[in-house]
Amino acid sequence: MNDEKDILKLTTVLFRTMNNVEAVIKKDIKGYQLNATEFGTLELLFNRGKQPIQSICNRLLMANSSMTYTIDKLEERGFLTRVSDEQDRRNTLIDLSPQGKAFFDSIFPHHVETLQAMYQNLTQEEIKTLIESLKKIGYEAMRLHEVKS
Repeated sequence: MNDEKDILKLTTVLFRTMNNVEAVIKKDIKGYQLNATEFGTLELLFNRGKQPIQSICNRLLMANSSMTYTIDKLEERGFLTRVSDEQDRRNTLIDLSPQGKAFFDSIFPHHVETLQAMYQNLTQEEIKTLIESLKKIGYEAMRLHEVKS
C-alpha cells in the first residue's frame, strides 16, 4: 500500500500540473483563432487523415451534436470538406481541405515548439516513463469509474 501523504501530494501535483499545461495549450491555440475542439479536430485530421464524424467524437470525447457544430464552423472557414466514404457511400468522412492543410502546416510547428518548451526539463527517458505511468493511472481510474457507475 502506498503512503497516504504521497498519494495526496501526487494528486495535488497532478491537478496543478494539468491546470498549468491546459493554460499553456489554451493560450497557444487561442493565438491561432481556434478553440480547443477546433484545434483538436484539425490536428486529428492532419495526423490521421480523413475520419468519420463518430471517430472524431470518440477521439475528442465530444457529443455528436457538438462535433457537428464544430465541423460546420471549420467548414465555413474553408478548413474542412465532407466526402463520401468510398467503401460505404452512406457514411460521410471529414477531411482537411487544401486551405485547412496549409493553415495547419503553418501553425503546427509553432505548437510543437510550445510543447517542447513546456517539456524541456525532461529527458527522453523521463518522458517515456511519464507516459507509461500516466497511462496506468488513467486506465485504473477508468476501470474504477466504470465499476462505480
